[in-house]
Parts: sequence; structure tokens; C-alpha cells
Amino acid sequence: MGRYISPMRYRRFGRTEMMVSEVGFGALAIGGLRWGEVREEDSLAALRRALDLGVNFFDTADVYGRGRSEELIGRAFAGRRAHVIIATKVGLDFYAGEPVRSNFDPAHIRAALERSLSRLDTDYVDVYQLHNPPQKLASASGGVWETLADLKREGKVRFFGVSARTANDARAYLRAAAAGEGASRRYGDTLQVAYNLLDQEAAAKGVFVEAFRRDWGVIARVPLASGMLSGRYTANHRFAATDFRADWSRERLAQTARRVGMLGFLARPPQRTPAQAALAFVLSQEAVATVIAGAKTAQQVEENALACDEAPLPAEDLLRAEALYESGFGE
Repeated sequence: MGRYISPMRYRRFGRTEMMVSEVGFGALAIGGLRWGEVREEDSLAALRRALDLGVNFFDTADVYGRGRSEELIGRAFAGRRAHVIIATKVGLDFYAGEPVRSNFDPAHIRAALERSLSRLDTDYVDVYQLHNPPQKLASASGGVWETLADLKREGKVRFFGVSARTANDARAYLRAAAAGEGASRRYGDTLQVAYNLLDQEAAAKGVFVEAFRRDWGVIARVPLASGMLSGRYTANHRFAATDFRADWSRERLAQTARRVGMLGFLARPPQRTPAQAALAFVLSQEAVATVIAGAKTAQQVEENALACDEAPLPAEDLLRAEALYESGFGE
């Protein structure tokens, strides 16, 4: 039994009209590839604890752990499918072997979805997202967009959208969707984009303003900057060889740790941990429907879930954090 956690809060997920938990679950790390030690029993416990705490939005991708992340979600929520909103992605094709390559061919999208449905142990996904599609796909005729619309009509996909690699890519799809009534829903109803205290580009480039105007459901990812905003790592930290962060240069790690230190004023221990402050910063954006926080343990899930109590952050804190970013953290 975990500690008492106040009730989760929910937001309208754009024009999908679904209500999603403010704090969602990002399932990249539980896939197990390049994230250090990830134990299956811990991952299942984290997923189930999240649902028990009111988290209902779970974001994954077929490529996460080469299907492992989806499999764990399917197992964790067997018999409880109606209580969760599952978002997965397609487009990074690992089926043909290494290296993983982009593939948005309509035939691949259909085949990959069937495999995802099998791993997730479900006959539909709530949100199907193109994974890092290039900007040129926004102007492509036929093919991918008609396929996604067909999958929605067939009931295999409730809604679809774009998980943009960069803020500029997100802007390209928002511009394309604004090209007229015929384009309004062509690109779906949801948009996922990176946003955190160290990377505020999505806000700076107007992505949130335009997405809110178009009533797209916005998913904010990487809110803890690959864990660095959790406050657990210093410039001298040594990551396990199986952790992708072990490849970071000492200069990069030192710079990141210094910037995180400059943001320390946002935490109010023990009431507000650095991780909770980072998540609350993201949730201070009105356009964001859910922030998908990664977690490998039930304890991390509990800490993340408390972040909604801290949002929105005080205006003076938000302005100070934004000013640091705009100044390049004084560098």
C-alpha cells in the first residue's frame, strides 16, 4: 500500500472530447532498451499503480523495446481495458532489422497496427500517432492519411495524430491543418511534442497557441529531460553502460546539471520535489492536456502523480524559468 495521493485531475483532450489524466504515463523506459536496469515486475507494478492513482493515459510505441513496452501494457491491463486510454505510434520500422528506419508506407502502417493490437491485447487503440514523420509528409497526397482515416472508420483506431520530432515539425503540421476546411481533420486530432524546463521551444515557437486554437489534443513528452530534471543526477554521475545517457559527454552532463541547478528555486522540498516542479511547469501550459512522465517503479509513479497538485506554478516562477531559457541559461 502506497502513501495517500490526492485525487488525479483531468483535462479535455482537445476535440476528441476524451478526458485524460493531467499526469500520464510515458512507457519508453519500461521497454528496457538503453535505460539501464528495468525489471519486468517493477514495470508491471508501476503501470498498475498508475491506474490505481487515476492515471488513465498511457503512451507507448511499437519501437519501444521492440514491442516490449506494448506487451507490458497489454499484460498490466488485462481485464481493465475500458479504464485506460492507450496511445501508440508507428513509423520507426524495426521489423526489417537494424538500423531502425522511417517507414510510413500505408501497408506498413496497417501491418504494424495489427502487431501492436496483438501485443496490447486489444482490438483498438485510442490514439494512433505517426512517429517522427518528416515535414514533407504534411503535403503528401493520398496514402498515409487516407489509411489512417480508414482505420478510424474500421474501429481499429479511435483517433489519430502526429508525434512530432521537433517544434518546427509540429508547426508544419499545424500549418497544413489550417489550409482550409478540407485539411482541418486530415491530419487527425492530436499532437505530441517535447517540452520541459530545459527545452521550451514548443512554447517559444507558438506551437501551443496554435494547437489550442485548432483544438488539438496536446501531449507533452520528455518533461523530465530524460530524468535530468528529477534532481537525482549530478555532473559527476556515472550511468550504467546499458543506459543511453552513458554516451553523453562529460561536458554535456556538466552543462545540463548546471542548468538544472539554476532551476532549483522551483522545488519546495519536501512539499514539491524537483520532478514535481518540472511536471507542474509543463502543466502550467493551458494547451497541454496531459504530460507523459516516464516511470520504472511504483514509487516514481506516486511522485509524478502528485505534480498536478502543484500546477499551475506561481506566475513569478514561470516568468523566471522562461527568462532563464530565453537567456540560454546565461551561456
